[in-house]
Amino acid sequence: MDIGTITFGTLLSDPYTGHRVSQAERLDEVVRAAVLAERLGFSWFTVGEHHFGERDVISAPPVVLAAIAARTSTITLATGTTLVANRDPVLVAEDYATLDLLSHGRLQLIAGASFFPDPYTVFAQPPESKADRKRENLELLLRLWSEEEPEVTWEGAFRPPLDAVRVQPRLHQDRPPIWVSGGSRPESVHLAVESALPMVFGTTARPPETHAPMFRLYRELWERAGRPAEQARTGAASHVFVADTTAEAREQWREYYGNYFRGAKLPAGARPFAFDFDDLVGPGSAICGSPAEVVDKLGRLHDLWGHDLHLLSIDIGGIPHGKVARAMELVAAEVIPQVAGLGADRPTGGTVGGRPSAPSALAAAAAEPVGGKA
Repeated sequence: MDIGTITFGTLLSDPYTGHRVSQAERLDEVVRAAVLAERLGFSWFTVGEHHFGERDVISAPPVVLAAIAARTSTITLATGTTLVANRDPVLVAEDYATLDLLSHGRLQLIAGASFFPDPYTVFAQPPESKADRKRENLELLLRLWSEEEPEVTWEGAFRPPLDAVRVQPRLHQDRPPIWVSGGSRPESVHLAVESALPMVFGTTARPPETHAPMFRLYRELWERAGRPAEQARTGAASHVFVADTTAEAREQWREYYGNYFRGAKLPAGARPFAFDFDDLVGPGSAICGSPAEVVDKLGRLHDLWGHDLHLLSIDIGGIPHGKVARAMELVAAEVIPQVAGLGADRPTGGTVGGRPSAPSALAAAAAEPVGGKA
């Protein structure tokens, strides 16, 4: 299993000192963290995209990743996520092809849609069109990046038509480096499989067991489509903190994690979140503890989900860069070597972590309403 890190450039005051870095300092910390991640042996450095909020400072991932590309040479540079539902896919194709060239083929683009209402308001996009926009824009992006069809003539519902358009520059990589994000509802899972793309599931907000049916659904649909099992790749993400001991990790992180949730802007229609630190880091979605405890929880999540990639969100809640760097060093030294072999012999389609899975997810998913968050 590959281990990466993911950041949104969270910009909050330190709850202990009240100090808040500037936007420029925060972006500099993100770039420094990427350089450190490469040196330590993380597989991915992933940058998220949020708009119009005060908590997160990154709205232009390709700009930030281009700065990182100039200071790194091997680490995968990813987006988590690129808001393809909200952005013009022609501009997405141009911007990220440029990044792929600058990084010499290190781009991985995770394609999604905003959970938050502001982009839909500011960009004059009806929120109810989210799923249709995501599908249409992803399909167009794939065509724009296809060497088999370099000149694209196209007409859809959400942008002006194209007449024999060839976007420039072209990707460095031979195949579009795209993953689909989502998975709280079946529609994104179907989109990923129909597009023959890997998928990163949004696993930070709900209990781990609630995501397992969607992981199984992805593999079952992939198998039914007759595609090679080894290409059915999936990823997940967690809020994470690690220190030398479990007691130290929880003592340090409790206030920072609470600060992160207190600073959150809720998605449209969401109820206020009842923050319970012990529940989140115990049976819940977060991971906090000693390196051994982090290894154990990652292993249990892999048994549950059977995934190939795990992205760790460490720099949240106003936590100082020095503490983030120390946590990354512990992950690199004592966690990554222990989990690297997970999934090396994982069967797909009906098994999870080498053991029989629960009954088929297809029937369960059929009863799920379509049109939720993705």
